[in-house]
Amino acid sequence: MAEKKPSAGKVAMLHGLVITSSVDAGRIEEITLPELDNNFILVATRDIPGTNRIRVLDSAVPLLTSSTISYHRQPVLALFGYDSESVQLKAREINISYQLPGSTQGEETVIESTPYTYRYGNLETATAEPGLETLERTYRFSGSEYQSNTLTRINVEMEEDILHIYTPTQWPSHVRETVSDTTGIPKRKIVIHRLPFYAPHDEMLLAPSSLSSLASIACIKGQCPVELLCSIESSRPELTIKRKTWYLSDGHVHAEAIEVQVNQGCEPMFSEEMSNQLIAGLVPLYPLAALSISITFHTSNTAPAHFFGDLGYNDALCSTETHYSALAKLTGYNPLTWRLKFAADSPSHSQAIRSDKYAKLKDLISSVSERSDFQRKSAAYEMQKQMRVKLSTFFNYSRGIALACGAGVSGFSSECRSLPQQPVQITLNPNNKVEVNTSFYRNGSSAEIWRQIICEELGVAKSDITFLEEQKEMLDSGPSVLAANSGRMPMQVQKACTQIKEKRFVQPLPICESVFSSRQASAKGSLFFSNSYVAVALELEVDSVTLQPLVRSVWTSISLARIFNEQVLKSKIRHTIVTTLREAGALLSNRSSFDIDIVIKGEGEQISSSITSALKGVVSAAFISALEQALLSPVAKMPVDGAILLAAMRGKP
Repeated sequence: MAEKKPSAGKVAMLHGLVITSSVDAGRIEEITLPELDNNFILVATRDIPGTNRIRVLDSAVPLLTSSTISYHRQPVLALFGYDSESVQLKAREINISYQLPGSTQGEETVIESTPYTYRYGNLETATAEPGLETLERTYRFSGSEYQSNTLTRINVEMEEDILHIYTPTQWPSHVRETVSDTTGIPKRKIVIHRLPFYAPHDEMLLAPSSLSSLASIACIKGQCPVELLCSIESSRPELTIKRKTWYLSDGHVHAEAIEVQVNQGCEPMFSEEMSNQLIAGLVPLYPLAALSISITFHTSNTAPAHFFGDLGYNDALCSTETHYSALAKLTGYNPLTWRLKFAADSPSHSQAIRSDKYAKLKDLISSVSERSDFQRKSAAYEMQKQMRVKLSTFFNYSRGIALACGAGVSGFSSECRSLPQQPVQITLNPNNKVEVNTSFYRNGSSAEIWRQIICEELGVAKSDITFLEEQKEMLDSGPSVLAANSGRMPMQVQKACTQIKEKRFVQPLPICESVFSSRQASAKGSLFFSNSYVAVALELEVDSVTLQPLVRSVWTSISLARIFNEQVLKSKIRHTIVTTLREAGALLSNRSSFDIDIVIKGEGEQISSSITSALKGVVSAAFISALEQALLSPVAKMPVDGAILLAAMRGKP
């Protein structure tokens, strides 16, 4: 069946605009509408044929609101007309009056969840031992909003009794289910046509579901095609991590207590899985006698926050590596020497991440240190502390270098219960034709890796491998987030091919195998499995006039299992490093000597776990630690700006 194109050329097409609240919290007192003739269609809560709720696993948010306002720019109405200019002008005539929280009760109530906890050993007994010293620090990662620079186009049209939706989406099955719930149309009569997109902050995870629902309701009500153009926003959760560590004067870490506060906006989403991701990043690579972690989620009058490229692992890992770099210096160690001495396998870390041998990690740390001349530079920059004038506009010697490392994880944890089973289905047909059924995108470098695995495992040509079209019923492989397409998916493809090979030449064709991924089987009692490590060294300077951190060089060493395409991988690594630094508030030096040095070591034929989250975490940690060495004081918050740097220089937390 040929792919159906949206009827963009039709004259009778409705163009839409979503009207949102102008306040953060309160109640809608009155909505005053202008006169609307037959050229306009208004969608309000009363016009929704099905439910006015968008379900996301165990959570739900309203599609439109007619009473309580929970966050700024919350959708209230949607207006559609036959030309976008008229819609814009009419929308300006809509007046919404609010009753603000000061005159009502319960509008600003903060709801806190029952804390998620993780414990290893007996903290009270461990901290009662004599001779222990403590290090207490707080790490804050501010919630930030990102708005796409490009307009997202969503088209909906009804052909006979089939609803066709053209939208970019990271979770097509969620779009279909949400539209079915809100319109009352059975899922089998809804066809999702996925459009290409670029969503570095997971903007296309949930927003397309609500926008497609509004466009679908307008399409049904107006009995003509609908086009909705909008700029999609994405919000990042706000984290506050308080760490208290008990250690001996010889540098040995004895115990640690960690408290985490998470603000996910007006409705916490993916909370249980986020706690697992946070725990994986918070548990150190260094053995402890006792560890206690408490994670509390609370609400606020901000838009619901979700993945933003991650579910907390990179921020948690950043706090861990920054914390232990500070502890190493407190106990008189160079951060490299301290890590080489104390990084070791431990039951506390293996319960969070089951990983490869720590000898690999130590090799990476040594390699990145040698290439960056870390020990000499670190010792030289520490000499700044002896200077009478630490920061001078005439003597720009405010420099720092730092090192961080971590294990790469991908996909959802083994304890994730709320997601569907996320299957992939592979069918071997006669004449060595292979058909793959997944809701993930079937183009790009990830799909090329899937083809390569199938080609090698089943001995078929890549030209004989096809993917199911959108018009057919596709499986729900889950949301394409947390590097599921490059970490989890190849493992499922490989396992499905193995199962087909066992039945090949024994059973008649076609042979169809589905592999589910509700749990990480290889984790075996751990939250995550990892067979990849990342180590990073970073050197920067702080401009004494502009107060901007300039990154001079970055050195990266990465250990993986199998490498499919080294050039593509290096390009992704470089892109991740650059975007992470820019989002953290850093500038990249324009010196000719600036370089991002990347060394990748591949060992074995296993499918590698993703390194993206770990890379973000260790780059952020190295950036913060180097900045603290340059400023000679702790940095209070990420991302950094001039005010934060000035406060750090003045010694104010």
